[in-house]
Amino acid sequence: MNEIRREELYAVIRQAAKIPAHVLINDSSRFVQDLGVDSLDLVGVLLSIQDNYNFELTDDEIGAIASVGDVLNLMAQRGLKLSAA
Repeated sequence: MNEIRREELYAVIRQAAKIPAHVLINDSSRFVQDLGVDSLDLVGVLLSIQDNYNFELTDDEIGAIASVGDVLNLMAQRGLKLSAA
């Protein structure tokens, strides 16, 4: 089982969406409303996450993603474990 660090995931999201450092990212952050990510950027974010963590999302799953927590839940369903560190 692969492990992921929360801060590492946040960094991937920040870089892929070009989110400024002063914007807080946490599990409840909504991509559009809280982080200002538009739909095209969200596709790029999700592609980056899939590439970095070596898993794939279905079109239905992508359409249902609204928050960072949604991504974490889908990653957990794929056997990716959130590390405590």
